[in-house]
Amino acid sequence: MSIQNEASNTYSYTVGLDMLDGNGIMKPGGYQKIICDVIETHLDRIHLSVNDLSKYNMWWVLVSSSFEVITPIKPEMSLIGRTWHSSMDKATFRRELTFTDLEGNPVFNAVTFSVLLDRSTRRIVAPDNLEFDIGEPFPQFAMEGSSRFRNRCEMHNCDSRRIYPSYIDRLGHTNNCRYSEFAYDALTVNEIDNLAALRRMDLYFMSELRLGDTFTVRRNISEVSTGELIIDGVNDRNGKRSFACKMIFA
Repeated sequence: MSIQNEASNTYSYTVGLDMLDGNGIMKPGGYQKIICDVIETHLDRIHLSVNDLSKYNMWWVLVSSSFEVITPIKPEMSLIGRTWHSSMDKATFRRELTFTDLEGNPVFNAVTFSVLLDRSTRRIVAPDNLEFDIGEPFPQFAMEGSSRFRNRCEMHNCDSRRIYPSYIDRLGHTNNCRYSEFAYDALTVNEIDNLAALRRMDLYFMSELRLGDTFTVRRNISEVSTGELIIDGVNDRNGKRSFACKMIFA
C-alpha cells in the first residue's frame, strides 16, 4: 500500500463484549483500544510499525488521543475504520480516524498526536533526521484536536494506584489503553450509569508510569451529569503529572 494514499484503505472491526459496561455501553477504554488496534494494523501495512522502526532504534510514542461520539456503539457492532496522517508540527505527527457502521453511517471520529522517540536516548527524533519515508500528510481533519492539555481547575485526590506487571507493554511502560481505564475507575456510580451521555474524551500522556510506580488520581469535581470532567494522575515518585483526561457529557 502506498503511504501517499493512506485514506483510501479501510479496516473492519467488531466491538467486543469486554469493551462494554454492565449496561451495554461502550467504556472509554473500548474506544481507545479500537483506535490503537486500527492504527497498529495500518502502520504495519505501510511498514511504519514498531517492528519496522526497531531497525532504526525508534518507536512511536503517543502524546494525546481524542475521540468524539456521533452514534452510540451497540454490542458486537461492526465498524469500518479509516486513518491517515494529516499534518506535522515540528516533531509531532497528527493522525485522523473515522469510523462508520456497515451502511456508512458515522459512529465516531478520533485524532491522535505522536512523536518518534530514540530508544537509547529516549529523546524525540526530529523529522529531518529520519532515514525512512513517512509520506506527505493529507490535510483533512476528522475533528478538532490538540496535543496540549490546558487546565486551571482545582484538583482533588480521589484514589491511589500502583503500576502492576500486566500494565506494561512492549515499550517498557504502561500501555496507553490503561490510562483510559484509570480514568474510568475514577468515575462515580452515577457517572458510569450516565456513560451513554459521553460525547467526547481527550487523553493526554505527559510522563511515563513504569513498573512499581504509585500514583495519585485526582478529579476537578466530585460529580458531573452534564459538562466537563477532568481526571488526572500524579506520579508519587517525582510529583509529575503522568496523564490527564477530559470527558464531556451532554
